[in-house]
Amino acid sequence: MKNCHKGARMRRGEDDKAAMWLRAPKNWIARSRGPIISVFWVLGAGMMPIRYLFCSLAALPVVALSFSAAATDLGFHPVEQAAPSDWIMTLGADARAVPRYMGSNQWAMVPVPYFDRHRPGKPEPFHSPRDGTGVALFDNGMVAMGPVGALIWPRRQAASPSLNGLGNVGYTLQVGGFVDYWTVEWLRVRVEALQGFGAANGVTANFAADGVIPLSPSLTLSGGPRARVNTAAAESAYFSISQAQSIESGLPVYNAGGGFQAVGVGTQAKYRFNPSWATYSFIEYDKLLGATAASPIVSGPGGSANQWTFGIGLTYSFAMSGLPF
Repeated sequence: MKNCHKGARMRRGEDDKAAMWLRAPKNWIARSRGPIISVFWVLGAGMMPIRYLFCSLAALPVVALSFSAAATDLGFHPVEQAAPSDWIMTLGADARAVPRYMGSNQWAMVPVPYFDRHRPGKPEPFHSPRDGTGVALFDNGMVAMGPVGALIWPRRQAASPSLNGLGNVGYTLQVGGFVDYWTVEWLRVRVEALQGFGAANGVTANFAADGVIPLSPSLTLSGGPRARVNTAAAESAYFSISQAQSIESGLPVYNAGGGFQAVGVGTQAKYRFNPSWATYSFIEYDKLLGATAASPIVSGPGGSANQWTFGIGLTYSFAMSGLPF
């Protein structure tokens, strides 16, 4: 889904498929021409969008069984045996320590599934832990753009004593578009613009830049700066305190405005053991700013303007034939 500049090249002599999958710079930088679908999940009212849509991954075996019943030529085989018409499917999961809620100084451990697909011979798409769920409808090898979305799960008052009296905050569905721009073959800049529906109805803009640096044929390091801007309508549901909430919680009345919500930085390391198995780990840090940091929910007991996320995961890739797309 996310593409880099043209010119992906195999090292001389690497004309077997296993070597093609293990080549260094291009494995992690997506240069595929088709619309690769990447699935992500946003958990809770967490500070950063936490990726990988769980229900999509959970439904995958059911979909596969349905295809088996309808198509006798559906097959599964190792990546090294993939035909040009096959899809390379990647499944996995990671464990993450994330803020218990947006602005919290406590962590919660969550499992985060992973799903991706791409064609044989195409480089594996690059994923940042910050990316929303998107499909590239236009992709010329340097610029990719298309729809993107995210789901912020409810914030429950029972999640922390610091939220007592503030009540619950419901779901927020964010829908919009993204643009990826590879300024050079190792640097991707991404912008997402999202309109919220539900608990928070404002607009959010996410900005990220990731350098993608292969350190060896198996190990790739990526990372860079991040920033997020919210309108007041996107901010208020999570950081404003009404008169009634003030009476119940003991916190002062507060009206959160818009502007820069956070700036930060993140890094990710990915190591491929072989064409089938890979592992990855990452660290993300956000510093809450402005109206967000000034909210009693952040500056008061149980809150923090320093938001950290840590994760480690494992993926497995295999070739799949007979799919109807």
